[in-house]
Parts: sequence; structure tokens; C-alpha cells
Amino acid sequence: MPEKIKLMDWIREHLFNVVPMSIAVIDRDFNLVYANKPFEEKFGKWKGKKCFSVYKSSTTMCLNCKGAEAFQDGKPRVNEEIGFDKSGKLTKYIKHTMPVVDSDGSIPFLVEMATDITEASIIKKEYQLLFDQVPCSILVIDRNFRIVRTNKKIRETFGDLTGKYCYSSLKGFNDKCLECTARDTFSDGEMHTGNHVWRTKDGEDIHSHVSTVPLFKEDGTFDMVMEMAVDITHTLELEDELKIAYSFMETMIATAIDGIIAIDIEGDIIIFNKAARDIFNIHDKRKMTKIELEVLLPEGFMAQVLLGPGHVYLPEAYVKTIDDDKKPVRLSGNKIEFGDGKSGMAFSIQDLRELKRLESEKLEAERMAAVGQTVAGLAHGVKNLITGLEGGMYMMNSGMKKGDVDRIQKGLEMLDRNILRVSTFVKEFLNFSKGRKIKVGECEPGKIARDVVELYASQAGKFSVELICETDDNIMPALMDGEGIHECLTNLVGNAIDACRMSDNQGGNHVWVKTHEKDDVIVYEVVDDGCGMDYEVKKKVFTNFFTTKGLGGTGIGLLTTKKIVQEHGGKIELQSEEGKGTTFRIRLPRNRLPKPESIDI
Repeated sequence: MPEKIKLMDWIREHLFNVVPMSIAVIDRDFNLVYANKPFEEKFGKWKGKKCFSVYKSSTTMCLNCKGAEAFQDGKPRVNEEIGFDKSGKLTKYIKHTMPVVDSDGSIPFLVEMATDITEASIIKKEYQLLFDQVPCSILVIDRNFRIVRTNKKIRETFGDLTGKYCYSSLKGFNDKCLECTARDTFSDGEMHTGNHVWRTKDGEDIHSHVSTVPLFKEDGTFDMVMEMAVDITHTLELEDELKIAYSFMETMIATAIDGIIAIDIEGDIIIFNKAARDIFNIHDKRKMTKIELEVLLPEGFMAQVLLGPGHVYLPEAYVKTIDDDKKPVRLSGNKIEFGDGKSGMAFSIQDLRELKRLESEKLEAERMAAVGQTVAGLAHGVKNLITGLEGGMYMMNSGMKKGDVDRIQKGLEMLDRNILRVSTFVKEFLNFSKGRKIKVGECEPGKIARDVVELYASQAGKFSVELICETDDNIMPALMDGEGIHECLTNLVGNAIDACRMSDNQGGNHVWVKTHEKDDVIVYEVVDDGCGMDYEVKKKVFTNFFTTKGLGGTGIGLLTTKKIVQEHGGKIELQSEEGKGTTFRIRLPRNRLPKPESIDI
């Protein structure tokens, strides 16, 4: 009996304080008359306070107070409550309310026991948010393959599937799928993955990558699996497009007429197409290394691509073949940078041999055309001279028959005059036809122009013509026949001065000799403000032995000029307007200039 008394004392004295939940007793005026230690640790000081003041930090009684209801009907209650702890932090708890019934049936007190579920509530909320908002479809399936639960993504895409069979609602099947990841998980309790085609509520098919995992209970058994599906429809479409693009790229690279080479970040050659192998004379089965390729490319080119701004372009260069031959190419190199700072390279190589051959044939055709024009001009010139000689012979013969001395004298004068023309013509033509072999060397384009201006300065001054030289001193030296270009400018400047002499604007004319370079093309211009040419004269300037100077010219000068310009791979242009002046423009592209005979190509 004493032991029982001691136990009851211990229960009264200590039990409430060791129970791991908050316990409080309130009276009918909602005053706290007792609270255990966990209550005080959770909600703070309570003596002399109302329950709603301690639980809710409120000055008024709670709406829908469960305690008030319990005082009225004497029934216990369990409900979730939200309040504030002693530090003012929001807290959530489950409260059990039990009436204390007196012997007369009255209820003087309520005992309230509160269990903190704040953390559990947060976890549950987070789990629900994750379950609903995760950007993939999630559903829970029982062993009968009924859908027990779905997330927001499933509901939006497929509608409300709860209680339906997965195989019928997702695939439209009447029976279970032959390949089922959920069934595999039910069989062995392991995670399984697979690809499936599901049909949406709108009747569209989507490809899903599905993973299923068991939902284990505490005892290690499970009756449900969770199925997670990611829509890979767009990924598969992109994959197909990528395969097509890759196949297309492979075909283009393989069939490209230009050589294409690619080196990855490890320095391995991963692309070396047929055109590149043909340029370097490398058979299909031979593997190339970066070091070997660097030797075949122009010296320093690969380093310039890798260490430079990323793009290097050589319009004309030479590469070595594997058998130590040389080939002219157009070469482009690009650095390919990756996120980790490493770089690869890609090269495009155009074989210029055929282009060089065609250019050579074109130049030869142009030269042959000049020869044809020369022959045509010769025939025309000879015909004119014969006509003059025939006229003189006719005057002399007719004078002899008639005994007309004056007529005979006039015929002799015509013969003398035309014989002189024949002599001059033949000498000029012999010089033109024999010509001379161009001698190519390094020349300063501007200096040639300045020399010509200096040569003609005094002659221009005699006729009150101002001779002006405008030369860009920054033009780099070029491989040309300096004497030939000098002769071209001499002919053009001489003609320009003569045009100024024949101009109506006596004493106020100008001749400009200009030299500049643009886009690797050296340009000479001889401009005058003399008499100019009409349409008919301009048509004949380069086609025959044509002159506007009467007996003072043979028309050989401009033909010689055109011939020399063509031998330099250039062209000469004419712009003229009668009464306003003339411009002759010589264009000499550097890449078409002749090479010295000793140059190693």
C-alpha cells in the first residue's frame, strides 16, 4: 500500500513534466491553472494568463474555440491549431482537448495536450509542393496497376486518372503492357527504366522516359510503386534532326571539292576529307598526325591560327605534298574555342592548280587577241598606204601621158610622202612585232610615275600644260617590268599632252599622273582636260593602227601599251568625253603580275 501511495505521488508530482508534449489545464473562464514544463518551454510563462493569450498572443477569445465546445457538450476533441511560441515564431500543433467531469456532472476544467507538428507540416508541404510542381509526370500505382495518385503535370497532360488502370488510361490498351517497368519493379523491388509512348487527353502521342521505384513501408514491404516520366518527344526529334544534319555534313565534307581538315582539342586529326588527301597526295588508309600536317602547311601557319585572333586567310600560298612536291592553294584556318579554354582548329584548302591553268590560258588568249588585233591593224594600215601609193602612181602616169609636168611633179610628191609613211610604218611595226621579252624585277610603282612626269615636264611646259604627279608613297614594291610600265606611261602622257595642245582651251590645260593601290590592285591613271574623244574615236583606239595625229603618228603607241599591260596580267580602261578630257586607267592585280624566271614555285 505504501508503494502505491508513492507511485501516485510520483505521477502527480512528475508525470506531466516528463511527458514529451505540452499539457495545460484551463478553467471555465479560460484561465491557465496548470501547465507542465514542456508547455512552459514551448509557450513561455503562463501563470495568471488566458489560454488564447498564451497560445495565440491574442487579447480576445478565439473564434470557433474547441475548448468552449468541450465545456458545453463534455466531448473530447482533436484538432490542428496554429499559434505562436514564446519567441513569437509561428508554430503548428495537434491539440487533444479532454473535459474533466466532476461527480455532479459539471465540467470545471479542460485538460489540453499539444504535440508540435511544425516541422512535420513543413516537410509535408514541401513534399506536396515537390510532388506537384516537379517538371515531370509522377503517378503512384498499386499492384492491380490502378493509379492511386497523380501530380499536377499528369493532370494537366492526361486529365484526372485516379482510380483508372495505367495501361488503358495512358496507352489505350485493354490489357497490361507486354513491356512494363512497373511490373518489373513489383517483381524484384528494384528501380527500372524504359521508354514508352503515352497518349495525352488531346489525342497526341508523346514519348516518355519512365522510371519506377518501390514505395517501401517500415517493415520493408511495398504495395505501390512510384512512376516518374520525362517527356522526351522533342529530344528524340532533335536527335533525329541532329542525325540528319550530321549525315548531311559528313556527305558535304566527303564530297567537297575543297580540302577540309579538323583537329580536336587533344590535337588529333578527326576530319581529313578526300579532297585534302588528293592535295597532299595521301592515300585513304594513311593516318596523319598534327606534327606531320604542320610540316606540309606553310611555315608558322598553324601556330598563327592557334595563337592569333582565330582566323587566318592566305589567298595564295604553297603547301607541300607527302612526296615533297609543291602545290598552289588558297588557305583558310580557324581556331575553334571550347569553354574550358582548350582550342581545336579547322582548315579549308582550295587547290589553285586548275585556276592557275585557266588564268594562264586566259592571259594567253588575251595576248593572242592582241596579236589578232595587230594583224588586223597591219592589214588596214598597209591597205591605206597602198591606196596612197596608187594615187601617186596614177597622178604621175596620167601626167606623163598628157605631158603635164605639174601633174607629174604632184604624183612624185605623193609617192615621196607615202614612201616616207611606209618607211615610218614598217620601222614602228617591226619594233612592235619584235618587241622584247619582259624583264621582271622588284620595282617601286610610284617612282616609275615620278620618272615619267620628270621626263615630260619640259615638253609640257612648252605648250603651257601643267603636269601634276599624285602618287601614294605607301605603295609596297611589286614584281613588274619597270621599263615596260615606264613605256606605257610615256605613251599615255605624250598622248595627253598632245590632246591638250589640240584643245580649244589653249594655255590652261592640265595632265595628272596618279598612282595608288586598292584591294591589292596597283592603279595608274593618266588624266587630261584636253580635247577628249567622241564615240567613234573611242571605239577605234585599241582596235587598229589608229591615230588622230595624221602623218605625225602610226597608232602603234596604244597597241604597245595594251600589249605590255596584258603581259602584266592587267587591263587598261578608257573614259573620255569630247571637249572635256580623257582618262586612261591601268589596273595591275598583284596576284596576276608576272613572276621572275628564277622564282621557285
